[in-house]
Amino acid sequence: MASIRRTLSPVPRAGIALNGEACNVSSPLSRSSLSALNYPSSGALPSSPFAPPDKRLKQKSQYSWRRAVFHFSVCFMFGMFIGCTPFASLNLSTNIASSKNQAFMSDANTTSLSLESEARNDHVILGPQSKEQEGAKDVTGTDVDSNADDTRLVMENIFVEVKSTLIVVTPTQTGPFQAYYLNRLAGTLRLVPPPLLWVVVEMNAQSPETADVLRKTGVMYRHVVCDKNLTDVKDRRIHRRNAALSHIAAHRLDGIVYFADAENIYSVDLFEDMRKIRRFGAWVVGKVSERRNRAMLEGPVCNGTQIVGWHIDRSKRWARARRFHVGMSGFAFNSTILWDPKRWHRPTLEPIRQLDNLKEGFQVTAFVEQIVEDESQMEGLPPGCSRVMVWEIRQGNSHSSLYPKSWLMKNNLDNIGRLS
Repeated sequence: MASIRRTLSPVPRAGIALNGEACNVSSPLSRSSLSALNYPSSGALPSSPFAPPDKRLKQKSQYSWRRAVFHFSVCFMFGMFIGCTPFASLNLSTNIASSKNQAFMSDANTTSLSLESEARNDHVILGPQSKEQEGAKDVTGTDVDSNADDTRLVMENIFVEVKSTLIVVTPTQTGPFQAYYLNRLAGTLRLVPPPLLWVVVEMNAQSPETADVLRKTGVMYRHVVCDKNLTDVKDRRIHRRNAALSHIAAHRLDGIVYFADAENIYSVDLFEDMRKIRRFGAWVVGKVSERRNRAMLEGPVCNGTQIVGWHIDRSKRWARARRFHVGMSGFAFNSTILWDPKRWHRPTLEPIRQLDNLKEGFQVTAFVEQIVEDESQMEGLPPGCSRVMVWEIRQGNSHSSLYPKSWLMKNNLDNIGRLS
């Protein structure tokens, strides 16, 4: 019987030697055998699949972080290049256009110089351009001079001067000539360039007649009511002006305040000169009296814009005792003095108002003394105070009659004549 021999593995098993003795030999496929056969370490092979799992994760995270930083750097540099490209192209196009313009201007200058030299050689005098040459057009069909005019107009519109707001205060009351006076003053104010605010003050309530007149004037206005109970007061315009001053201070209106009675006559140039006032401005007022049939001047005497004296009415003895010889229509002032005393270093914080417990000639000077201390804080308008831009015409008491409620007649008039 044939004997079958079992083939032995050429590699000894663990723990059994070829001669039957115990040995410590590992299998060639085990990890320990790999280390015994002097294979390089896992650190030398970063992408080795036989590296430990924790080391492989660490190497992968480091590689992904470096790749993210590299991608971010590339994208950032690409974005910077894209962002700077339009500006560079714009500057490039501008430089190209400017170089073309310079080349064109140099060609034009050389052409003009050659023409002048030819004219000198031929003894020809170049006279003014003819009408055909003045209306010459360029290749595009537009006038050459019109482009320069349009550019000049655009540059003028860029530097627009900001004008001060004029706050014109007018006290009024119902009377037979109220509509006439208000419409006449509104016609003057419409000629004044904006901004302008017309503050019209009435007593007790807003009459529908006054409101109807103001709506049709076309001037920006505010209809203010003085609700103070007055029984025995000679001049109620004082309290109407105080109501307007309270309205300006309460709403902090910024501008130049001017008291303009509707009965006076004003020049449009006066309102334009008011915008130059910094704190307080004064000017000469012409007064005409029908009773005495004479005219006189009231206001400052100026050396340029500096006030050096006053025109005094010598017919009135008490006039010399006044500090400032000026009327209500002969001055204007900055409205911020009413509601911002710290800006103007006023010694008192009391509101500036017109007093009604003084004599007639001292009410205006007492009001001015609350605004300024002396003539050094005043400005004379216009320079030199040589023009009369306001006229006061005294016609007596024109408000004695009652104001008619309606100008329409209830009944038609009887027709006596025959129609032919």
